[in-house]
Amino acid sequence: MFTVKSKVDFITDIRAIDKSLSNIRLSSILVNRKEKHIKYQFICDKLIGEELKKQVLKEAEKITSPVFSSVTVSIKKIVCDSELICNAIFKFINANYSSISVFLKTTDVSCVVGENDCRYTIKLSKDNVEYVKKNGVFNKLNEFLSKNFCSEFIGAYEETEQEESVSLLEEEVFLNELEKIERRTIKVKDVVIVDDLHLGDLAIYIEDMETYGNYVVCGTVTEITEKQTSKGKPMFVIHISDTTGNLSGIYFSKKTTVQKIRDITVGESIIARGTLGEYNGKKSFTFEKINRCTFPKGFEKKEKFKKHVPKNYSLIFPEQASTIKLTNVFDSEEVLPNCFFENTYVVFDIETTGLELMSNGITEIGAVKIVNGKITEQWTTLVKPDYKIDKKNVEITGITPEMLVNSPKIEKVLPDFLKFIEGSVLVAHNQEFDMKFIKRFANANDYEVNNQVEDTMVLARKCLTHLKHHDLQTVADQFNVVFHHHRALSDAYATAEIFIKLKKMIECK
Repeated sequence: MFTVKSKVDFITDIRAIDKSLSNIRLSSILVNRKEKHIKYQFICDKLIGEELKKQVLKEAEKITSPVFSSVTVSIKKIVCDSELICNAIFKFINANYSSISVFLKTTDVSCVVGENDCRYTIKLSKDNVEYVKKNGVFNKLNEFLSKNFCSEFIGAYEETEQEESVSLLEEEVFLNELEKIERRTIKVKDVVIVDDLHLGDLAIYIEDMETYGNYVVCGTVTEITEKQTSKGKPMFVIHISDTTGNLSGIYFSKKTTVQKIRDITVGESIIARGTLGEYNGKKSFTFEKINRCTFPKGFEKKEKFKKHVPKNYSLIFPEQASTIKLTNVFDSEEVLPNCFFENTYVVFDIETTGLELMSNGITEIGAVKIVNGKITEQWTTLVKPDYKIDKKNVEITGITPEMLVNSPKIEKVLPDFLKFIEGSVLVAHNQEFDMKFIKRFANANDYEVNNQVEDTMVLARKCLTHLKHHDLQTVADQFNVVFHHHRALSDAYATAEIFIKLKKMIECK
């Protein structure tokens, strides 16, 4: 007869069968839906004979749904060994808490195996002690260890001073601070003074002009048009190219330079100082000083210097996932495709000041990490942009300029975000939009983002062909996923849940 029981009642009944089963634990349940077969895998500290296995099987059959045509059990003997337990603790922290593992050594974990329990100690810095307390790491560790070893586990920490040594040979902790930022420049020749005697002959690549500010640029003139201001004074719209990029801007001429600028023709080269700013919501360059020059023949673009992802977090730290959905251990739907055990996924979302890439910035980033098919950590921050927030975006996201006044700028939070996504497959809904903003600001700060990317919108179009639209809200409604749309972390959680469901539809058919 099929009887619904909790996991605790199920294990209690099995332990009551015989004294040798007093420490038995359920480690996993394997489900084969095609063959309608279910297998319960146990661990025990004693070697269990066939007669007792049959009695355990009877208890398993009692709680198994009739939809399964066959039930089997396996009982593996696992003896608590201190070295095995220490290794398991170290691996668990490395897989689930990267902000701790960066400082953790194998020698920082120790344990003592007693008759009825196992007591372990982890050496942690003061910052990591706070992280462990805040995120309930010991509870998660005890739960993990109890599924893999036959003992009761008690964890503790020992606070230590964090080492701050730097090894130049091993490229350790503070590599980021030691790196020198190399700015790519073009050296022009034969400078002819038009505007500025001290302008010099070195210009930055147009491609590297990612943020507002003052720049010296150079290039071949591709178009030059004379116009008049509202007061009738001559002005020029100038377009140049330095082969790394194109730049258009306005030059307001002076009496002493107007004719010299008129003499510049398409195909000639200039070097100029100017300001990259914003006009009518779009990026705009104003040429302030212009000299004529010769662009170097045979110019070859130099590859941009890229910084390493930092070894540790500095400002925005990851936290334990706050909305993990717990599923019943007997739920046959919790079968996951192999990709979740082969890859770590980071599902992320951003909010911006507007939709146009080059004239808008990021206001919020939210991300969650999926390890072995479960959301384990989250990372989120508001970002203070260098751009005005579109009123429509305020209405959509609820993020106001006042909320961002004391928030860090993108260049401060980006290294921590890149640390969080390091080595993972990125996932986003309509990833092209989010990735172009991330890559733009990563490039501006001398980082490179080469992660593999998956798109839940593409997956939804493949799986949910009956839907007319595949925006995040429509797909979420299809799966009964409830969330606060247009806030980055909430969107990331919803997208992660949708991603898991879509992957199961594709790979678990």
